[in-house]
Amino acid sequence: MSGPDRSWTIAPVLLWFVGCLVVALCVLDGGVQALADRFTAQREVASVPVAGPVFAAAPVVVAEAAETEDKPAPVVARSRGKIRALEDVCVDGMPDQCKRWAMDGFYRAVGDSKAHKLSRPVRVSWYGDSVIATDAIPGRLRSLLQTELGDGGPGFVYVVPPHRFCAHEAITRTTGGGWTAHAISTMQIPDGLYGVGGSTAETDSGRATIKLTAGTASQIELYYLAQPRGGSATLTADGKELAVVETKNTVKQAGYATAIVDGGAQKFELTTAGKVRVFGIDLENASGAVVDNFGVVSVNVKSFDANQPEHFQAELAHRSADLVMIMIGANEAEWLGPTDRDTKDYTAHYAKLLTEVRSARPDAACLVMSPTDQAEAKDGEYPSRPVMPVLVAAQRAAALGQGCAFYSTYDWMGGKGSAAKWFRHGFVGSDFQHLSRKGANKLSEALFGALMDGYQKYANP
Repeated sequence: MSGPDRSWTIAPVLLWFVGCLVVALCVLDGGVQALADRFTAQREVASVPVAGPVFAAAPVVVAEAAETEDKPAPVVARSRGKIRALEDVCVDGMPDQCKRWAMDGFYRAVGDSKAHKLSRPVRVSWYGDSVIATDAIPGRLRSLLQTELGDGGPGFVYVVPPHRFCAHEAITRTTGGGWTAHAISTMQIPDGLYGVGGSTAETDSGRATIKLTAGTASQIELYYLAQPRGGSATLTADGKELAVVETKNTVKQAGYATAIVDGGAQKFELTTAGKVRVFGIDLENASGAVVDNFGVVSVNVKSFDANQPEHFQAELAHRSADLVMIMIGANEAEWLGPTDRDTKDYTAHYAKLLTEVRSARPDAACLVMSPTDQAEAKDGEYPSRPVMPVLVAAQRAAALGQGCAFYSTYDWMGGKGSAAKWFRHGFVGSDFQHLSRKGANKLSEALFGALMDGYQKYANP
């Protein structure tokens, strides 16, 4: 006689256990999507100890993770020196009787644009790492500024992006014939000539098409490298030939070719014959605003040393941005440690980069944005990387020391522990570095609000 069947007692127990586990993880770690992320994404496990000097930062408006996207942060200070999380610095005089602030160049351009006194769009050039490269953050700022000032066009775009994660939401790109892209942080090139965007692409009889996702552009400028044995590049707009550019020259040097498109165009093509090397194409209108996305994957502060300094500064001067923004640090946060020389010298490295920017664009504004808070996996939890406040303090010291404004994204989002909170609310991805679309919008809208509040204080002292 067989024994009684007891299998029915096992299945319910297993089902109850799995069910309770799923519910617990959802409640404690941000919902079903967060649970899925645990099985599909790898997180950092190495911790980085605190290192370097610590500077006391001024209090900022904190963006609570539970805030809705359209809820503006309150203004907590009315002085020119502090608007929301944007900390301006006096570069001529004393703060109580300042003759010139770091952000004045940008505010002046905005005012001239509003008064129809500017014969070009207001230009913002945003440098960064992969957090910027996707264009989610710059793209939202571009949309907001163009709503305020008018559609200035896509701005400067790479003909061939330096990495597949480098995007630009105002355009689509296609290429053919074979191109090789080089960038300051990826595949480098021996001559150190990367143009204003830190990337260059070369081809031997290739072609490229750039199409605007909306609107048109009426002005085009090709940034290229004149060089020995250089070939020719033909520019067309909506099928109409604009210019044939000969890039042959006795020595290597930056070259520029401009053309006007009557009535504007939506589709631009570049076809080459022979060896041609380009840095990018600027697509603009006669007024409005543009935001250049110069985000390159894997960039850190020392990556900019790869771009030959005199060449880089000449390119910056030619681009003539009214506001140069730099937001890096996500990569450094992964490897900076207490005994690493780069940790101790980080402010000096950053100051070197800012010196080049200020030398090339002395009358423009420059703004350093800190990285967001970042978390790491440790003992089953996700605390902030200990190096974050040190990194932010070093960037702030470099910015204010070189006459640049500073925006502490880290403090604005809540400081220590905010990355984990933002993750639970869907504002940051499971790597705790790259913002989701909601998070990107939230940051860009806060930045835009600070910039416009700053402009109002400039225009109405």
